[in-house]
Amino acid sequence: MNTSKLLAAAVAGALLAAPLTAQEKDYQALYESKVSESWVTHGNWVLDFEEAKARAKAENKLIFAYFTRSYAP
Repeated sequence: MNTSKLLAAAVAGALLAAPLTAQEKDYQALYESKVSESWVTHGNWVLDFEEAKARAKAENKLIFAYFTRSYAP
């Protein structure tokens, strides 16, 4: 039983440490192109969650978060 857990952990580690595939690089490029569009850059959006939490706390405001994965498998 311990051998199978060790093997599963090794496989998972190898997969997580693997370099990005071409498809993942395409997704990263698409993400970069989307967040550089004018409606994002001029919309005063905060794309970093930690920064958004800090600003919300400092301004005593709530966070409106919108999550999507329209281009991810």
